[in-house]
Amino acid sequence: MGNQIENSELSYGYREAPVKVEVFLNLACPYCATFFSLAEESLKDYIDNDQVTYIVKHYDKPREMLLNGTLVNLFLDYEDSSRVRETMKELFETQEQWDQLNNQEIKKLLTDNYQLKEEPKNTDISLKVTAEAIQRKVKMVPTVFINNKEYQYPTEISAAELTAEIESALTSKITY
Repeated sequence: MGNQIENSELSYGYREAPVKVEVFLNLACPYCATFFSLAEESLKDYIDNDQVTYIVKHYDKPREMLLNGTLVNLFLDYEDSSRVRETMKELFETQEQWDQLNNQEIKKLLTDNYQLKEEPKNTDISLKVTAEAIQRKVKMVPTVFINNKEYQYPTEISAAELTAEIESALTSKITY
């Protein structure tokens, strides 16, 4: 219905849900860790009730402080989105412990602790997400779109504000 979502490899919930929450994030970003945790709590019931599709787009933004997140993204198995979600949750929770490691130490962490390997297809996914981010003028992470309405950070959105936006979007969808 004209609400086609690009780069939806990491989608959670009913794909035809009336509300689409898209987030461009990076695993090395502390604000993204905060948003991811908030979204996991706030969106659960909406996802379970087929009201929200939650789409995570790992943005390998070319910024020095985000390079470790880009490295981690190369190891995520996009074919198993549930496992990716759980891995991201744990990596966000332990971000302060691994983010200062060097490349070889991060690779070892991912292979030893998560049994992950480098996924060659992720380079193409990363390039597509980057192209979309440029096209949509995403300047920072996390950037959230709720039915294409943009919320840029680091201005934080509270759980109550996120819920209010979802409710508002649901109400406006009922009328068409």
